[in-house]
Amino acid sequence: MWWMRRIVARGLKSASFWGEKMKWKVINGLGTSVPMALVLAVALAAPAVGQDSEPQVEQADPNLVEELTVVGSRRRDRSAADSPVPVDVIDGNDFAQGDSNMDSLVASLVPSYNVSQEPISDAATFIRPATLRGLAPDATLVLVNGKRRHRAAVIALLGSGISGGSQGPDISAIPAIALDRLEVLRDGASAQYGSDAIAGIMNFVIREDTEGATLDVKYGDHYMGDGNAVTIAGNIGMPMTDAGFANFSFEWKETDPTSRSEQRADAQGLISAGNIDVRRPAAQIWGAPRYTDDFKIFGNLGMDVGGAEAYAFGNWSERQVEGGFYYRNPHTRGGVFRGDVVDGYPTVKVADIDWSDNPEGVVNNCPVVRIMNNRPDRQALTAVRRDPGCYSLIERFPGGFTPQFGAFIADTSITGGLRGETSGGWFWDLSASAGRSNAQFYIYNTINPQLLSLGNDIPTHYQAGAYTEFDRVVNYDLSKPIEVDGLFGAVNVAMGLEYRDETFKIENGEPNSFFIDPTLAAQGFGIGSNGFPGFQPGDAGENTVKAYAGYLDLESNVTEMLLIGAAARFENYNEFGSTLDGKLAARLELVPEFALRGAISTGFRVPTAGQANLRNVTTEFNMGQLADIATLPPTNPIAVQKGAQALTPETSVNITLGAVASVGDLDLTVDYYQIEIEDRIAFTSRFNLTPGDISSLLAAGVTDATSFTSVRFLSNQQTVETSGIDLVATLPFEFGNGSSTLTLAANFSEIDLTKFSPQFTSENRRLQIENGRPDSRFMLTWNHVQEHWRYMVRVRYYGEYYDAPTNDGSVAYYPDPDALLDLEVAYDVSEDLMVLVGIQNALDTYPTENPAGEVAGLLYPENSPWGFNGGFYYLRMRWDVR
Repeated sequence: MWWMRRIVARGLKSASFWGEKMKWKVINGLGTSVPMALVLAVALAAPAVGQDSEPQVEQADPNLVEELTVVGSRRRDRSAADSPVPVDVIDGNDFAQGDSNMDSLVASLVPSYNVSQEPISDAATFIRPATLRGLAPDATLVLVNGKRRHRAAVIALLGSGISGGSQGPDISAIPAIALDRLEVLRDGASAQYGSDAIAGIMNFVIREDTEGATLDVKYGDHYMGDGNAVTIAGNIGMPMTDAGFANFSFEWKETDPTSRSEQRADAQGLISAGNIDVRRPAAQIWGAPRYTDDFKIFGNLGMDVGGAEAYAFGNWSERQVEGGFYYRNPHTRGGVFRGDVVDGYPTVKVADIDWSDNPEGVVNNCPVVRIMNNRPDRQALTAVRRDPGCYSLIERFPGGFTPQFGAFIADTSITGGLRGETSGGWFWDLSASAGRSNAQFYIYNTINPQLLSLGNDIPTHYQAGAYTEFDRVVNYDLSKPIEVDGLFGAVNVAMGLEYRDETFKIENGEPNSFFIDPTLAAQGFGIGSNGFPGFQPGDAGENTVKAYAGYLDLESNVTEMLLIGAAARFENYNEFGSTLDGKLAARLELVPEFALRGAISTGFRVPTAGQANLRNVTTEFNMGQLADIATLPPTNPIAVQKGAQALTPETSVNITLGAVASVGDLDLTVDYYQIEIEDRIAFTSRFNLTPGDISSLLAAGVTDATSFTSVRFLSNQQTVETSGIDLVATLPFEFGNGSSTLTLAANFSEIDLTKFSPQFTSENRRLQIENGRPDSRFMLTWNHVQEHWRYMVRVRYYGEYYDAPTNDGSVAYYPDPDALLDLEVAYDVSEDLMVLVGIQNALDTYPTENPAGEVAGLLYPENSPWGFNGGFYYLRMRWDVR
């Protein structure tokens, strides 16, 4: 297969922390920023003047609308079948099958879209990073009703492989029941739509039903008996006079956590030595997180007003997500439990509380507690307990502890606009959007060692601070088909202007989450709530990136057989300068049943305000030990000392070549793609700070140089090339007195890190980027309808991939390819009621077991693209009133 890639490459490459306080902050932030959108929404909800008059805007044929696409072309009559670039159109009814989580639903329908579980990945656990065509989540532009959606507040601090450091949108905030269809453009489109559209575009089109209501109730559970999920969703459509609609959807869900863990070897060693305080059956939990009160609302409104159409849509969602962290061994966790080696024996770390009152300045006058045969010296530990000037955290946590990390996630957006047609035939669209994502972090079952002077009264629950992303967009678009002599078809001319700003804000945590006691810090105790230190006041602040853009997009059937499109876009950023990108696309229909298509384009992605100013401390698992690593902005003096430079935009070249064929009832598309990204933004490897580094930084006035032992930062230090083949085949046929459809969707891909600095990118990180996603994936789906019965059988195949349970790659391995079977049967009990029973992963298939599972207690690959929770069965009831 890859000989084709080499040939094409040679030929073409030269071209309130929660509750009411948080809700009010969301409403106030949007209300003050987009008054036009709010006014439009209120206007649409009110009765129209002259509502008895006939609509002045011609209504589109409802049968035609289902076939037309919004994304990829600005021609109003363009369909996916005759597009010069690959576009998948997935009907909203397909999202009623299987999982109710939007990320997982899309992954089950689009083969080049991957999302993994991310069980212990800091904030990536809450908003899972997803990839399209093997590229980072923020390399795919997400639209709703053709309008840019805001980013999520969460940055993937510990996201695996290509996802690390990315900041994409949160599509899980969209209720599946709200969808009319999903359009997936699998081609670079920065020249048409702006920054981020390197891998492609996902356009979520919201329902516009003017009547009827739907109620959907689902209960599911895993074969293992955990992770049960309850989902209740609904939709209602209403007319707004005789020239408009109002459609509202909601979804509420709660999901229990799962565990696919085994006891860690070090924890088992403690148990075998007689420690009865170690958590059983597993000190460290690997599994899906808990979702509590996951509530989503989406509204979509439109109405003809004075010869134009006014529209508004938006969402509100809120959920609490909670997962686990790494186990803190009571003998080996540095900065908390582990002391110095004395006379060849490890010791327990003991704090000298009265050290500041010691006139001799001796660091520690407390008893030495040696560890022998996995047991602390009982006599010495008793002496520590009796000395009011001494304290060891092993007194509070004799079996160690495992922090629980959670967040309250809120997501709100609103878009309003007017569109219509001038007397000269120009279609125009003026809109404004605002979106806000907020993540309020908390951590419990942990401690800040700097508070251990409180003894056993030390707090174990901390509010660690918050990230907020607030984005605003204003667009004005024009388009018109213009007849040109000598051309078979009209030239569709589209042009537009855009203003966009994106603001990222960090709010500091409660004082206890970052409190520092100089006497304890000098004794080597860790700083901040262990696992996720609270953001300090010096970390807090907000930064904004602003952009102005203009584009021109042309498309025409120059002959009956040949379609050509061209686009150019100029963007200027207040912090990153200007960029000019272009695209050429063509489709050649050789016969009515066969056509060739292709495109070449340049693209770009600017650093987000969050990426440019990110500051955080994370915990990684290296060589069987936990290590705290500070993530600093590339402009921070500590990062600059290690070679950091200010971030610059990523640039890309995208090539797509494909064919579309219809043979009888069989529809087939095959597309080859090659994407090269230069100056890709990615995390560096860890840099340890030496005593010499710290001394020179202190001499330069960097006062927090002593707060960190190792650091990393984001850097433009990679060139990545991803290439592959997408195949989609659909065959409808009659079978057994009913109608069947057989669909095959496949993706074969390869990622090469063609340029990188070994100083910044470790070998393990390189392998994660290149091989951390399956190199091949396909889905074969059979849908059958027969009278009142509906059947679905799906086979999902995932190829080989690389998994590293530890960040140093010391126990990495390649899990075997796997195939999963999904089954679903539905029966129409009445005209309004459908009962549905389904099984995901019906054969209870698990990925290849982790050969070093006892090191971290993980039975299966952490980054399995389809999870590691086994079979899941569900019962669903759906009422449709029309």
